[in-house]
Amino acid sequence: MKIALLLALAALTCAPQAASAATNAEKAKATATAVAAGGGTASTATTGTKVAPAKADPKAAEETPTPLTEALKDGTETRITCVYKGAGKFAAMSGTYHYKLWVPAGYSADPKKTWKTIFIADPSGKAKLGAMGDWIKAHGYIAVMLEESKNGPWEPTIGNFLSAHEDVVKRMRVAEGQKVATGFSGGARASSLFVTLAPGFGGLVFQGAGCSDVNPDGTYIIKDIKCKTVAGTFGKKDMNYKEAARLKNSFGARIEIFEFEGGHQWAPKEVIELALNVVDGKLPK
Repeated sequence: MKIALLLALAALTCAPQAASAATNAEKAKATATAVAAGGGTASTATTGTKVAPAKADPKAAEETPTPLTEALKDGTETRITCVYKGAGKFAAMSGTYHYKLWVPAGYSADPKKTWKTIFIADPSGKAKLGAMGDWIKAHGYIAVMLEESKNGPWEPTIGNFLSAHEDVVKRMRVAEGQKVATGFSGGARASSLFVTLAPGFGGLVFQGAGCSDVNPDGTYIIKDIKCKTVAGTFGKKDMNYKEAARLKNSFGARIEIFEFEGGHQWAPKEVIELALNVVDGKLPK
C-alpha cells in the first residue's frame, strides 16, 4: 500500500504510461481506499479561517475559503476557493485550491431540483468552458472548471479535483449519477482518473488523448472506470490519433469516437457538442 500511494504522486504527462507495478488504476484504488479510511477528502469551505497553501504550489498566498453561504447568481461564473486536508501519504496534497463554478440559468427557481454537472480539466491549468460553453448553458449543467489541475505532479491534480468535488456537492444540488468529466490531452488522462476517485460519475469524454495507463497488449486499463457512457474526440492529424482506436478496443460498445479535420486540440464546437449529446443522452435518469 505504501508503494502504491507513493507512486500515486508520480508526474502526470501528456503521454500514456506503460503498465507497471502501480498503474493509474491502482493509484486510483489506493486513493479511494485512503479516502474511505479517512485519509482523503477532509476539505472544508465554511469556516472562513486562514489555511496554508498547497505544498505543490508553495508560492500561493494564504486565502480564505469561499463560504458555502456565499450568494451565487444564476447564469454566472464564480471563482471558488476551497481547502483540502489530506492525512498520511496524502498530506502533500493539503492546501488551498480553486475552481470556477458556472451556475446554470434557472438554478434558484426550484430549490428541490438537482442538476447535471461537468468537471473540466485543462493540461495548462485554469480550465474554461471553451467551445463547450453554449452546449453546457443550453443543457442546464453546473460546470466545475479546475484551476490547479494540469500536466505535472499528481499532488495538485488530485488535490484540486478532490477539493473541488467535495465542495461543489455541498454547495450545489448536484445530481448523483449524472456527473461527467472531460478534459483535453493531459486533462483527458486526468479525467479518466477523476471518475474513479468519486462516486456518481455517469459519463466521460476524452479529448485528444486516452487513459493514463496501458496494458502490455496495448489496451487501456479501464477496470475502475464505471461510467455507463464514454466518448472521444480526435483530430485526424493529432499526434495521439492512434489512441482513438485504442479507446475503441478497450471500451467497445461503451464508447463513441468523433473525428475532425485538425491536430492536437480541444474539439471544435460542432464536434464536442455531438460527443456531449451522446454522453448526455445515455446518463442515468
